[in-house]
Amino acid sequence: MSYLDEIRTWFWVPVYWVPIYFLSIVLSSVSTLLIQLRWVIPIILVLMTAPIIYKNLVGGGCSLKFQICALVKGMIAGLLFAGLTLFADVIVFSALSISTISSVFGFDTAYLTWLFAGLIGGFGARIVEVRGLTTPSSIRPIIENE
Repeated sequence: MSYLDEIRTWFWVPVYWVPIYFLSIVLSSVSTLLIQLRWVIPIILVLMTAPIIYKNLVGGGCSLKFQICALVKGMIAGLLFAGLTLFADVIVFSALSISTISSVFGFDTAYLTWLFAGLIGGFGARIVEVRGLTTPSSIRPIIENE
């Protein structure tokens, strides 16, 4: 797999990140009014993002060129989500002064939420890969009768 093909496998991240990020802006704006429900927002983001990361990593296999499997890809996806959020927070907060998730929860909670979601999605995808559930035709019994 070439470097360009490897980069193309990550194009799903911004596609899914944009609607989730806008939802996080709406939720963080609402959370300033509902202070008692603020702790629910990071949980909602993890529950929304982890299945998306899982779905996009299952069946991808390991990249032998770069020696990474689904768990590491999940961490990288979480870091990409966090990096895009950091970049967008700087732009949105400086241009519009809208409260973003990092301004409501602090930087540690906001960006670790994305990384945690990536870890959960990658861990689930790795379990499926190890068990061989992505390619059922290639599963062979340990002892074959001859």
